[in-house]
Amino acid sequence: MNSIENKRILLTGATSGIGRSLAKQLLEKGAKLAICGRSSEKMESLLQEVEAYSSQVYSETFSVTDEDANLQFIEAADNFLGGIDILINCAGLNSARGTLNEIKTEELDFMMSVNFRAPFIFMKEVFNRMQSKEIKGTIVNILSTVCLFSNENIGAYTASKVALDGLTKVFRKEARRKGVNVLSVYPGGVDTAFRTADRPDYMSADSVAQAIITTFQYPKDVMPHELVLRPEVEENF
Repeated sequence: MNSIENKRILLTGATSGIGRSLAKQLLEKGAKLAICGRSSEKMESLLQEVEAYSSQVYSETFSVTDEDANLQFIEAADNFLGGIDILINCAGLNSARGTLNEIKTEELDFMMSVNFRAPFIFMKEVFNRMQSKEIKGTIVNILSTVCLFSNENIGAYTASKVALDGLTKVFRKEARRKGVNVLSVYPGGVDTAFRTADRPDYMSADSVAQAIITTFQYPKDVMPHELVLRPEVEENF
């Protein structure tokens, strides 16, 4: 079995939801992390929670819509970690709901920037750094089951995630030739602040994070490509 201990991991979207759970669990397992998020307050709260592991974590707060900030963070993260073994693109949002005729162009553009363009930048830059150091790493994109089942009133969010899904599938074939595995994770309903109402019948962020981390501990001759996770109550498949 592979071990998480001493793995060098870059994680976006670390201040809330699945990303926050991933950060805490990975640190507890001995990983070394570079994390980012949008909210300074949420980041400070997270860092207080994981204070015992402060020597293992580097953090920055900024919007992933800012390409220069992304590039600067990737460079700083690479320097702090001494190389990147795993990239987890977890930053994402659904900032506009409504039917197609109700969605504003700027709302679609914003979601595409966060949910598609930013992960593209992180994949490209981290992959190139893995190659320069001959690291046979793993790149993980947190997608959504909206890629697998169409739901009304979330067309812009769905479009942004489906775009990333398509890019990920192509990149998986390109990256495998260089020894880098690309994993797509499709969570269904998760009970987080991402939703406007509590859904205790949905998966917890902690459970989803645990399932994702399990894939890092598979035998070395097993390369997972896709992980679909749904709560028992969900029937949209």
